[in-house]
Amino acid sequence: MRLKPRTVAFAFLALLILGVTAGLGLWRMSARGHLVIGAKNFTESRVLAEIMAQVIERQTGLTVDRRELGSTGLCHDGLLSGALHLYPEYSGTLLTDILKEAPIADPVKAMEKVRVLLEQKGTLQTLEPFGLNDTYVLSMRADEAKSRGIARISDLKKHRDLKAGFTSEFNQRPDGYPGLAKHYGLAFNSGPVDLAPGHMYGAVVEGHVQLISAFSTDARIQKFDLVRLEDDQQFFPAYQAVPLLRKDFATTYPEVVAALATLAGKIDDTTMLALNFQVDVEGIPVKEVARRFVESLSIK
Repeated sequence: MRLKPRTVAFAFLALLILGVTAGLGLWRMSARGHLVIGAKNFTESRVLAEIMAQVIERQTGLTVDRRELGSTGLCHDGLLSGALHLYPEYSGTLLTDILKEAPIADPVKAMEKVRVLLEQKGTLQTLEPFGLNDTYVLSMRADEAKSRGIARISDLKKHRDLKAGFTSEFNQRPDGYPGLAKHYGLAFNSGPVDLAPGHMYGAVVEGHVQLISAFSTDARIQKFDLVRLEDDQQFFPAYQAVPLLRKDFATTYPEVVAALATLAGKIDDTTMLALNFQVDVEGIPVKEVARRFVESLSIK
């Protein structure tokens, strides 16, 4: 088929933009003193990224740009292209969504396998975990769950009429709804709808959906009187939060690696829940929440 000149022009422009974007990313990798930290589009990722950025700035004097890219795929691609230097990721996401391996429930074994596989690929590496294990949970309004007699994920098989609303990422990932539905034999009358992370809670509270995908350290579960359904057949893998970065960046910036080592094991589930609560419930800006936490560690 013969392409119209306008179509060719648009295609050329798109390729040019992609080339410039990749070039800028690689230039940033070579420009010492200018770092770029990414985050996904939910509170916990933003908070962890901001904590990393502030610790690096305090301890190294380097300049850090913050970039919220959205999905796992965009953040991961940003690392591979050089547009990002590092971002906070989760062991379960690395294992299933990026490395395409089967989920592992044991957090230690999951982290060990992630490190081995990343070492084999040779481009990326993780540092020591922050200390929290933020796994997926399915959540409902407490009154809805009680009236239907739902306490476990396996109970959902008897309630095909439920309307579910999940993030688009959860709807596509093997450790999300596709794998969950197969594992538990779930089949709703209508497929789960895509909802932005910030819209899920309002949707379930207002009754637009009855079931959402949440995170175990999300303070809005408590705020909106939601219940977490028991993963009685142990589907969801461990999700230890870790800094993920390029190996060449770690070699070039050993002072950044040393700075982030001060965060290892310092943010457990309870601490993360409190940080998320400050942002999502109390309305405190992410930067301020991160600043207070970093200062509580007496990091200069």
